[in-house]
This record gives sequence, C-alpha cells and structure tokens, in this order.
Amino acid sequence: MRVVLLSILIGASAGCETYTVEYRKRPEYYANWGGDIPDRVVREDGTVVLYNADPDEGDPGAPVGPRRSPWIEKEDGTIEIDARTPEEMLAVILQCLQSKRWDVMWDQVLAEQTRLAYDSQAEGLDAFKIEMERKRVNMARTLNRMIAGLGTHEVIMDSAGPNALRIRLWPQTVREAKLKIKELVLVEENFGIRLVSVR
Repeated sequence: MRVVLLSILIGASAGCETYTVEYRKRPEYYANWGGDIPDRVVREDGTVVLYNADPDEGDPGAPVGPRRSPWIEKEDGTIEIDARTPEEMLAVILQCLQSKRWDVMWDQVLAEQTRLAYDSQAEGLDAFKIEMERKRVNMARTLNRMIAGLGTHEVIMDSAGPNALRIRLWPQTVREAKLKIKELVLVEENFGIRLVSVR
C-alpha cells in the first residue's frame, strides 16, 4: 500500500511545474498603438503576464472614481499636460515620443532647468527637437520597459536630490534588453512632475 501511494505521489509531482504569474492592468496608451495586443505574454524567464482586457476591471483595491488621463486634448486641438505622479509622466513622455509632439514636451514636460540649458545654446528648441528625433526610439524602448515593470524589481525609484526622483531599470534588465537609455530624472515643479534628464 505504501509503495503504491509513494509511486502515485512521485508520479503526480513529476508532472507539476512551478511558474510565476503576474496580473497587470493594461495601460491606457496601449490602445493608441492599434493592432492586436495579446492578453497573455510569456517572458523569457517563463513568467506569465496576464493583462486585463477590460480597462474598467482591475485591482479591487484601486481608488474608485472616474479615470483621468494626464494628456488632455482641448476642443481647439491644444494639449494640456496634468501629470501628478511619476507613472503619469512616464506615460506622457511616451505619448510625446510616439506622436512627435516636441512642442508639448518643450512647454509642459521639460523642467525649467533643462529648458534653460537648451536655451543657453544658440539653437535652444531646435537643438532639443534634433536630440529627441535622434533618441526617440531608444527612449521609447526604455519607457515601455519601465512602464511595464512598474511595481516590480525591474524598476528602481530613488531620490536624486530635493524634490527629484531617479527612475532606473535594474542593470540586468538593461543588459538583457540591450537598452541604450537606462534612467531618467523627474522633478516636482510648478505643482506637477517635469523631466530633468535622460541617461
């Protein structure tokens, strides 16, 4: 009897495999990409990521109330940015990169000290636009990884000085994904969040 029970237990446990499942709420900006977006993704390390297909469902502990977007498009076509959290600013920066809205980025995303640094050059805004065109793809790759990794060990947030926050990717993530940009610094300024630097 014991031999049969032991062989049943060994046989049953031999077919079992342990893996990690992460449940994530799909960010709003994914809808702007178009095309099919999978609800289930298996990472290289075997982790299964399940995205919430219904944006109204999600974490039962999340605040109740109307969802707000930090990217506000007015009737006259102008854009107003109201990013109140680092997570919202990451999404706004990505939106600017995707739509090439360098004017919005210059006026409402960049920190004052960063704009002044560009203005100290002869070209100012033009130099900024050229740099954004050059870094656009690499920045978007890093931001996508950061946004997807929020709340995991892949994204590290630490102080970068008074009212400043450094958001960086885990070094192993940077190496494995072959990312050229690994961190950015945000600052709280004028009752909102602004971008200081990208490195």
